[in-house]
Amino acid sequence: MQSVGFINLPPWQAELQKILTRLGREDLLRIPVLGRENVDKPWAAFESGDFFAAVDTAIHFAGNGNLKQFPSTVITTDAELAIDRLLAGESKKTLFSAATGGTFAFLRIAAADNAVGLPDQILVQNDSVASYVLSRMETAGKTLEEAIHEAQWENIATGNPSQNLHGIITRNRLVLQIASVYGLIVRPELIKTAGISTLSCHDVEIARELGCSIRLLGLVQIDSARVRAVVEPCMIPSAFLLAQARAGSEIIYFKTESGGSHVYSAPGTSYESQVRAVLSDLELYNAQRSDMSLFNGEVEDFSDCYYLRFNMINMSDTLATILQLFNRAGIDIEKIHQPAVEVSRETADKLRQNLVIITGKTRRSIIDTVLMQIGEQVKLAGVRACFRFLRRD
Repeated sequence: MQSVGFINLPPWQAELQKILTRLGREDLLRIPVLGRENVDKPWAAFESGDFFAAVDTAIHFAGNGNLKQFPSTVITTDAELAIDRLLAGESKKTLFSAATGGTFAFLRIAAADNAVGLPDQILVQNDSVASYVLSRMETAGKTLEEAIHEAQWENIATGNPSQNLHGIITRNRLVLQIASVYGLIVRPELIKTAGISTLSCHDVEIARELGCSIRLLGLVQIDSARVRAVVEPCMIPSAFLLAQARAGSEIIYFKTESGGSHVYSAPGTSYESQVRAVLSDLELYNAQRSDMSLFNGEVEDFSDCYYLRFNMINMSDTLATILQLFNRAGIDIEKIHQPAVEVSRETADKLRQNLVIITGKTRRSIIDTVLMQIGEQVKLAGVRACFRFLRRD
C-alpha cells in the first residue's frame, strides 16, 4: 500500500493547506513531514528514522538542495532533482509533472499512446517569468529591468530570477518535457542555451516594426537517432499563437509526424498548478511506467533564418564589406531593414547608424563564424543583437 510523506514543505505551507482542502485532499494534511522543523497542525514532523521506516513515497518541493536520503519513490516539483534522478537511472521511481511547469496536463495527454500522435517538432514557452517580462517589454514599452521589477512586485518572479533570465529554467523544463513525451533523457549541458539577460528594448521595438515578437523558446525535433534542441530568444511573427499567449502564461506547440498541429496554453506555474501536478502524479503511482533511455549522442542545431542588428559608420562601404563576408559563407540575405525607431543613443557617436539584416536559413555555428570575422575585419561595424528568426515556411 502506498505510504506518502512530505520530505519538505514549501515556504507557502499555509497556502498548501488551503489548496489541499479546497481540492478535497484533507487526507494529505495528516501525512508525515520529515525533520524537526515546526510545522502547522495537523501535520506532524517525524525524525529521520521514523520517517523513512513509514514512508515509501516522498513529496518534495523545490528549495531544499541538501537532502541526502530519499524513499524509494519521489514526486518532486524540482527540475534539477528530477533530472539528477533520471540520469541516475531512477526514471521509474521519479514523478516530476510539477517540475515541467503549467503544461503538465497536456504532456500527460501527449505521452499517452495514440492520444495526439508522436510530435515531430516541439516549440515551447515554458517559463512564466520570462513570458511575463517579454510581454511587458513588448506591450508596455518597459525596459528589461523595469519588467523584472514588475514581475517581482506581482510575485511572479523571485528576488533572484537569474535562472529565468539566463534560460536555465526553460532548459531544465525542456529536458523533462522531452523525457515525458519521448522517454528520452538528454543531458542538460548538451542543449545550447541562451537567455534574455542582455535583451535590449530597441530590438523589441524593431520586432514590432517587422510584425514580430521576441519570445524565449525551447525548440526540439527528434527523429530516428537524431536529436535537435536549443533554448534561446527567438523572433517570431506576432500572428503565431506562441506570441499571443497572455503575459505570464506558458504555451506548447506540437507538430506531429502526420502533419497535425496541437497548441496548449496554460496559466503560468503557480502554487495551485504545482499541487495539482503533484496530485496527478499520486494518481499515477501504481500505473505502469515505461523505461526511459539516456541519449548519449550529440545534440544538433536547427537551420533557421537569423535577425542581426548592426551599428555602423559609413553605411554603404561598411555594408558592402559585411555582405561580402556573408556571401563567402554561403549565407543568403533575405531582407535589409533600417529601423524607424531611434537607437543611436546606444553610442555617443551620432555618425553611427543601425541596420537590420535578416538572413536565409543557416546554422548558428556558421552565423557565429561570420560575426567573429566581422568583429575582426570590419572596424566600423558592431553587432548589437543576433536572434533566431522563425517564420512561416
